[in-house]
Amino acid sequence: MNEKWIDVSAHNGVISWPLVSRFGIKGAVIRAGYGNDVSQTDKQFQRNMEGAIAAGLKVAVYWFGYADSVADARKEWAVCKKIIEPYRKHILFVCYDYEYDSVNYYKRVHGAAPGNTLINSMVGAFLSAAGADGYKTALYTNNDYRLHVFTAATLAAADYLWLADYSGAPDVPCTIQQTGSSGTVPGINGRVDMNTLFAAIAPTAVQIDTTCDVTIEHGKYYTFRTNCNQQPTVTVGTVGVVGLMHCRREMDADFWHLCAVGEPGSETGIYTAAPGEAPTKRFVVKVK
Repeated sequence: MNEKWIDVSAHNGVISWPLVSRFGIKGAVIRAGYGNDVSQTDKQFQRNMEGAIAAGLKVAVYWFGYADSVADARKEWAVCKKIIEPYRKHILFVCYDYEYDSVNYYKRVHGAAPGNTLINSMVGAFLSAAGADGYKTALYTNNDYRLHVFTAATLAAADYLWLADYSGAPDVPCTIQQTGSSGTVPGINGRVDMNTLFAAIAPTAVQIDTTCDVTIEHGKYYTFRTNCNQQPTVTVGTVGVVGLMHCRREMDADFWHLCAVGEPGSETGIYTAAPGEAPTKRFVVKVK
């Protein structure tokens, strides 16, 4: 498959998503923000997400990284997660974008460029944290960084590779290729980045009504709902923190009880999987 996608940010202004859709664009990678503070949310993120979804486009998000330490990269993910959580069920992947401007920022702050070891550690930390929270991940890169900065382990850490390669066919296999930065699309003023998606990406087949972490008082229950055309499996990551019980199934909905049985302060991830899927972490339960 070859689908036409775009990637956009506040720099593209206010977008008419119905016009974009009618032009044949099938999906968009939308910037959620940058840096490590919620004040750095992309000014058009909410408008772009809601507009693209309403117009029937597939959506993914990217975060521009300015991290200067592994801890800072994890902080960036925590902020990104907070911003994108309301749209979790629509997001096909979360991409980390660490490139030339990221390095230049580090140089301005620290007086010298970061070493490749630090860059790879920071990128890996962001991708690992996003994956641990149940999101599919992507790494944005170009052939320069692919060959001279990122290690094979870092390139393999993401579920998908998003390669900026304007020279024709991609130099290496990738899931999505950014093919140019001067596209023209009705509904967008000025130039826009154009992309080709080569492989179908589907969100997890299991939908869930809980999109943030929860705290349960010791001995109390919490009930959540999953939706899937077949009954999914739900598993608890750490034994002894919560008890899990399947309550009932109604049409495509299943209801599950979690009872907090662990010591106060203990916590565990809750995972779901449709038949044939690998378990995906959906939220964390903390015992109060």
